[in-house]
Amino acid sequence: MDRGVSMPNLSEPKLYPYELLAVSRRGRVKLPSDVDRTRLERHLSPQAFFEIFNMGLQEFDVLPLWKRNNMKKRANLF
Repeated sequence: MDRGVSMPNLSEPKLYPYELLAVSRRGRVKLPSDVDRTRLERHLSPQAFFEIFNMGLQEFDVLPLWKRNNMKKRANLF
């Protein structure tokens, strides 16, 4: 018997627009409470992620940590 999906996929982070996730140099931004501060890029839609990083999430994940961190800093997501 197929019951469908009754619970949301908890491993998938909730998506937010870039404007809500970008961190200003002038001060700390108030982030939504369910956002992982150390992985802000995970809360972007695939389209927004590609527009910001010019690559998909899978390509991003295989980069060395220092390179990912530098890219996140340039995008104000660090």
